[in-house]
Amino acid sequence: MNGMEWRLRRIIKKETGRSLVIAVDHGMALGPMSGINDLKKTVTELDATGTVDAWLITKGMYTHSFETDASPGIIMRASGAATIAGPDLTHEGITSSVEEALSLGADAVAVSAFIGSDFEHQTLVDTATMATACHRYNVPLLGVMGLGKTNEEKKKDPKFIALGARVGAEHGADIIKTYYTETGFDKVVAGCPVPVMIAGGPKCETDLDTLKMIHGALQDGARGIVMGRNVWQSPHPAALLAAVHGLIHGGLNVKEAADLLEARING
Repeated sequence: MNGMEWRLRRIIKKETGRSLVIAVDHGMALGPMSGINDLKKTVTELDATGTVDAWLITKGMYTHSFETDASPGIIMRASGAATIAGPDLTHEGITSSVEEALSLGADAVAVSAFIGSDFEHQTLVDTATMATACHRYNVPLLGVMGLGKTNEEKKKDPKFIALGARVGAEHGADIIKTYYTETGFDKVVAGCPVPVMIAGGPKCETDLDTLKMIHGALQDGARGIVMGRNVWQSPHPAALLAAVHGLIHGGLNVKEAADLLEARING
């Protein structure tokens, strides 16, 4: 087994071929926000559940605010440099290197590309360049496939999401994070040769909606989640994680997962 396979196993579990990744990298663009204002507290509490396979985190917060007794996988974000106060959130650039990620103990690297945005070309070039650097060291690259802010409706279009997933893989990503579409998501997965995992997107109205979305994605071939606010902004994040873990690794259906969620809340 080479280094790439070993590192992928730190993220995607061999037993199920799936993964539960919690993203806590939102602060790099959005600043302090509910659920991760005290990131160390959130990470400590959620990692204690033993259900998180890996974390997606920035280098700064990994260095200063990451504390766990477990041994989860670490995906270090290596693109950013745009905030909600700036002119365009899609104007990201490379903010780290594979060497820095390895020096910090990360298992994988993540970069964003924004399909259909003014910065599509540059973010795809950055993805391809980082893929080359990662593969020199057998480090997996997570391609976070975003959209330009004028393309919100296209988040629901499986043809457009399939384009983004395939393009990410074509440029060298080893795992794809993208949006779930309620219809046609099986075609997104079928057209992408690397594992597809779903983002949470905007906050779901209820935890049940989150469970339904994840279950639907899994049924269509997704290999898990790379999700943030739909977990840590839940009223009961630890209980929700248990239910999500049941969906991803335990083969539960939505009702069984919802029953587990309720039992954990009331237990």
